[in-house]
Amino acid sequence: MKKFENYGKENPLGKFEDVKYLGNNQGKQLYVIVVGESTNRKHFSLYNNYHRNTTPLLSEIKDELHLFTDVISPHTYTIGSLSKALTLGNYENPEGKYQGTIIQLFNQANFKTYWVSSQRPIGMMDTHVMKIGTSAQNFMFLNTKHTSRRTPYDINLVDKLKDIVKEDGDKKVVFLHMLGTHMNYKRRYPNEFEVFTDTPRTKFKRAKAYEAINAYDNAVRYNDYVLREIIETVRNSRLNGYVLYFSDHGQEVFDKMDFQGHTIDEETTTNMYEIPMFLWKTNYDDSTYFDGFQLNRKYMIDDLIHSIADISKIKSKQIDTTRSIFNEAFKERERIVKDTINFDTYFFRE
Repeated sequence: MKKFENYGKENPLGKFEDVKYLGNNQGKQLYVIVVGESTNRKHFSLYNNYHRNTTPLLSEIKDELHLFTDVISPHTYTIGSLSKALTLGNYENPEGKYQGTIIQLFNQANFKTYWVSSQRPIGMMDTHVMKIGTSAQNFMFLNTKHTSRRTPYDINLVDKLKDIVKEDGDKKVVFLHMLGTHMNYKRRYPNEFEVFTDTPRTKFKRAKAYEAINAYDNAVRYNDYVLREIIETVRNSRLNGYVLYFSDHGQEVFDKMDFQGHTIDEETTTNMYEIPMFLWKTNYDDSTYFDGFQLNRKYMIDDLIHSIADISKIKSKQIDTTRSIFNEAFKERERIVKDTINFDTYFFRE
């Protein structure tokens, strides 16, 4: 618990050194980072590899999206993933997560910071993430219910974002933490998104599998709606900035294993690691920024703090541009999951 004090409102700045914002300060900046939940890249039809159209609204603007095709999470559960993705921690330096978070970095760069979450701020499974979020100057949690119950829908995040857009501030960064496609899938979307009711494709031919897959795909479809609303809110704001979306980890939904959900790094499948991630930009200042995206780079989100800092034009002694998927200097590295296993050789060996 003492280590947690390095995260939250007790320490809004972290241990970053020589922090500088490299943007040109012309016009107001709005950066939105959307943290998804339990979203399987295979079921995200924006990638054109799924038999159902689960992302019709994002597909309409696919030409505007930088869609990264080979991104994974370092763990198959939220705390393991986000306590690395949003901090200086990674598999080479796990203790780095106590040295600084991306929100603390934005605070040092004089951004107005927001953390808005659809996940309840109680319980051991959310402690790390809650502490990271509470280092924001403005934080709010929109849900107090367990995910086994019907919770407030993620569209509430859009309503809060619309309010934030109207607030004063020349440089704002907003983290939106979704409930996304978290179990219980059927309770993650309203009735009007009950689109898929037919028999899905799966090798596990039984009613439980069919019901779970249909509910999950409906939740992905609702996720698509919320993400498009977030993008349009930023577009309509006429501010300069971007929307970055990624999921904390994936999900197994009767694809490779007779199972739905995810484990805490126990028996795993690639679907629990492989996640969707895309970037959308508007009125963005490219003068200090590399735009030659290579969308098929092998990437693991334990380096995400470096990528977010880079795309946000923030420099610090602790930020390494060779770890930014957005940077010309990016270097691929071994993707070690469960702290010891090389993802690319273990799961894809002959």
